[in-house]
Amino acid sequence: MKRFQTGLAAVVTAIGLAACGGPSDLYLLPEQPVAKQLGTAARTVEVETIDLPDYAKDTGIAVVTGNGVLRAADNVQWADSPDRAMTMVLSGNLDSALTAQVAAAPWPFNTPADVLVVVKVTQMSGTLGASLRFSGQYFLTSPAGGSLERAKRFSIVVPVAGETIPDLADAQSKALAQLAADIAAEVSRVSRSQL
Repeated sequence: MKRFQTGLAAVVTAIGLAACGGPSDLYLLPEQPVAKQLGTAARTVEVETIDLPDYAKDTGIAVVTGNGVLRAADNVQWADSPDRAMTMVLSGNLDSALTAQVAAAPWPFNTPADVLVVVKVTQMSGTLGASLRFSGQYFLTSPAGGSLERAKRFSIVVPVAGETIPDLADAQSKALAQLAADIAAEVSRVSRSQL
């Protein structure tokens, strides 16, 4: 019984200490304007949920320190899960950049999309006051069984304008906008016969 009481006291103390930590500040990815809209043979485009490295999936915001260590910033978090938030921003950018209708997975329509966009991220990390590195590979396929099969690597570096988390969020959003422009250019070159 005494061991149970000691264990219960430890749990209550841990909960109390966690509660004293206070709430974290929550940050959103800002939207970025799209330079121009491109025509495409595709009528619809689906964006699969972005595949992120484990360290980038966490809602805690990590920054690269001066000695190259990736470290979680204190009392700050993304307002949404990073994979979902980044997918929604990328989908919105592509919707603005293409004449096609674009939606994020899960696909909301009965008819399969003409083009499926799959993004696999290798690196997403930034240093406050320096730069953000965003690299990986994306794939374009035809869910309806067409011949479209494209793979392209990307490596984007965006300046982080200042020393704050909003500066980092802005850089991440700009990197996604650059990726969207690249993907939109590839989708615009897809022919109807490939779908």
